[in-house]
Amino acid sequence: MREDSGIDTLLDLHDQVIEQGQGYWLKIEAWRVEPTNQVPHGIRYALTLHEPSGQRILGYDNAHAVKPPKKLTMKAIVIGIMPQEKIRARMLAIARGEYRPKPGDPKVWFTSMKSLAEVLSDDNRALLKVISETQPESITALAEATGRKPSNLSRTLKTLSNYGIVDMQREKRHVRPIAKATEFRILTA
Repeated sequence: MREDSGIDTLLDLHDQVIEQGQGYWLKIEAWRVEPTNQVPHGIRYALTLHEPSGQRILGYDNAHAVKPPKKLTMKAIVIGIMPQEKIRARMLAIARGEYRPKPGDPKVWFTSMKSLAEVLSDDNRALLKVISETQPESITALAEATGRKPSNLSRTLKTLSNYGIVDMQREKRHVRPIAKATEFRILTA
């Protein structure tokens, strides 16, 4: 597998401290970790700005999830349907810098209308609408709202999450499902 030069550059900057003037400084930290759902690329990072006393005053990192605002403005998710060979060729062209995706291009791809229909079935679209309207605090709360068993919902939500249609926000002792969209635009190639 070809390494990403951007990630390699970030790793090379680990533990760099950069003076910003008037005693302020930046610190860059980046290190490899085991890939997980929360850190799929296997890199933890932090870019922090410190005041002269050393107090952190601003930071960007992937150490924890950011809680979404209570009301999200949803956009339709653009979904593409294309044979596996063409999807692979497209991804490789992007990785080589030969093709740059346009803003409206799909980010979610399926290899057939049949596989798309299985994921975005009538039941699953109805579930997305319930999630969007009720904003349940947990899978248990969603189970109560829909009358479905939590184990069944967990499987469905995992599938929807894998395609980027639902976010699974880990909070204290439960997981909160968040619908990223209830409308979809389908493009075929």
